Amino acid sequence: MKKIVIPFVLLWLSSLNLMALHHYPSVEKILASDDEPDGIVFELLSWDEHTWTWAAPLIEDYRNQLLQKFPDLDIAVVSHGGEQFQLTKKKAPDQPAAIETLTSLTNDGVNIHVCGVHSSWQGISEESYIDIIDVSPSGPAQINDYVKLGYIKIILRKPDN
Repeated sequence: MKKIVIPFVLLWLSSLNLMALHHYPSVEKILASDDEPDGIVFELLSWDEHTWTWAAPLIEDYRNQLLQKFPDLDIAVVSHGGEQFQLTKKKAPDQPAAIETLTSLTNDGVNIHVCGVHSSWQGISEESYIDIIDVSPSGPAQINDYVKLGYIKIILRKPDN
């Protein structure tokens, strides 16, 4: 009986661990709290070729949940991996739904930043990005500036399907 039960228990425990990764405990912790943070900064550092197809809807969903609880909450996004180049005028047409979502988010007050240093390493000028994007001198420094203002940093990762 032990030989049958132990593998099932181990499988069940590993599935609980995987499920916890999808729930973004840091977002759930904020939603469970009565203390409104000064803001939220979502950090993206991904090399996935289609980052924004999963990240834009995820950011929108978490933003909506957070604003239901804290209607005046400031939200920002800082992208400083390879995914930031998907936000150039040349690449943006490859992910139209994601760009539409990001545009809607910026129209609603979400600031979206990319890293100027990383851009310079790739020879990408500030003018190469779509109009909704702010090119910060440094993505990590931009995140640190938000954290110093009291924002909570949430690192976004691609959910497993």
